[in-house]
Amino acid sequence: MRTPLLIAVPTRKCRLALFPAVIVAALFVFQLGASAAPPLQETGHYDNTVLLPGATARCGFPIYGRFQGDYRFTAFYDQNGNVVREVDTFPMATVTVWAPSTGKSYTSASPAVLHTDYTNGVTVGSTAIATLTGLLEKVDGIDLDSGRLVYQAIVIGQDPAGVPITRFDHVISSTGADLDAFIGVQRCAAMRP
Repeated sequence: MRTPLLIAVPTRKCRLALFPAVIVAALFVFQLGASAAPPLQETGHYDNTVLLPGATARCGFPIYGRFQGDYRFTAFYDQNGNVVREVDTFPMATVTVWAPSTGKSYTSASPAVLHTDYTNGVTVGSTAIATLTGLLEKVDGIDLDSGRLVYQAIVIGQDPAGVPITRFDHVISSTGADLDAFIGVQRCAAMRP
């Protein structure tokens, strides 16, 4: 007598279990053909010392600022290779303000994240929405600037990699601790003898 071949027929439960795996595999295959270029990432360190013109003018004596820290810039592309979004992080940023004539100084941590959405292209003159989140500066004993600031920004150029360079145009909204006066006024107050 012949032994019948056992043919494995998946049960309904087994077919239902395979369905999500088939969907995930199909999405992965379709995504490969339609994916945008991988994000462009740039990291580095900055260390800039400048005369602070607003504080210097207000106080009548030189006040300097040193801005230093690490940065990571990440630009995201659409299907056509255009930059559509950028995320810039400054995890270890600090601001040091000092006046040699008074010997006063303060240092403030200023870790921040800047998200920029390029809503209508990246050519010069295009607008963007930039959202800055974090601690911007704590002026010792005077004031604090932190929270979430949303700006309208304007594209003013591009760096060698094609990533847009923007200028903040005006504040759309602000949430969190804002300075009670212009930053130059607050820095001057902290540097007075």
